[in-house]
Amino acid sequence: MAAVDTRERLLDAAERLFAEQGFAATSLREITREADANLAAVNYHFGSKDGLLLASLHATLDPINEERLTGLDAELAANGGAPVELETLLRIFLGPAVRHFAQAAAEGRPCLLGQLHREPHAGLIDALHEVLGPVLDRFISEARRTLPHVSAQQLMLRGTFLMGAMLHVLGKGAELTMRVAAEGQDLRDPETLLESLVAFGAAGMRHA
Repeated sequence: MAAVDTRERLLDAAERLFAEQGFAATSLREITREADANLAAVNYHFGSKDGLLLASLHATLDPINEERLTGLDAELAANGGAPVELETLLRIFLGPAVRHFAQAAAEGRPCLLGQLHREPHAGLIDALHEVLGPVLDRFISEARRTLPHVSAQQLMLRGTFLMGAMLHVLGKGAELTMRVAAEGQDLRDPETLLESLVAFGAAGMRHA
């Protein structure tokens, strides 16, 4: 039980500090001090700082990915396996992440992916690919059925643009909320943000 508690404390501390400061600026000593643990515990549970980052991403994104895949399976079952309408497909993919990180922002917790998105490096890219790759492949395959006139490469590229837009907004939500408030858009409302992202993404992904 103590080992499990130590692992969870390290994960909680790492996720918060990585989100607040970024991966490069956060030292293992800061994480262990925050978690009331030692460096040996990091090595025992995660192997390295990169291993701790990967575990933090899994802890954050695995529930989101599970919700995405469950939603997609349910939609396919409901329509008899026919191609999913593009806007619906985007809502299923984007919705869980938007709601999760919007809730975190409402509770005063910074967006882990928003912070990491601003400091890409090889280790982070590899970690994100491991966590997100299988889910992205599944959704790109479904998008190919929905948009057969667009190549898989173009869909992946346009999906990357859309994810970048989402992470930028989630990482800078407070600033953007103030800027667009005069236009009647409140990005603190996750459904408003989601529908704007869906409309933006659908237009870009449909383009021949």
